[in-house]
Amino acid sequence: MKIIKILILSIALFSTNQSIVIAQDCSKLDKLSKEYAECNAKLLKKNAEVLKDKASDKIEQGKKKFNKLNIKDKLLKFKNSKSHKDFVEN
Repeated sequence: MKIIKILILSIALFSTNQSIVIAQDCSKLDKLSKEYAECNAKLLKKNAEVLKDKASDKIEQGKKKFNKLNIKDKLLKFKNSKSHKDFVEN
């Protein structure tokens, strides 16, 4: 059982180290080469996915906070009022 855990742990460590090595390899390539452009494109794609996930998480948190507040009801009432005077009176 311990061997399996050690094997899984070592595989996880080696797989994460490969991504770091790939990031370092881009700087070693010639900047005008095709491989350099491909390497940078892959890195940008990975970074974009991470940023997209972070942004979507923040948006979801913001939606949850907004739904908890009673401001949402007031905004809907304001929007649906024919004249804004009705909103102020109520």
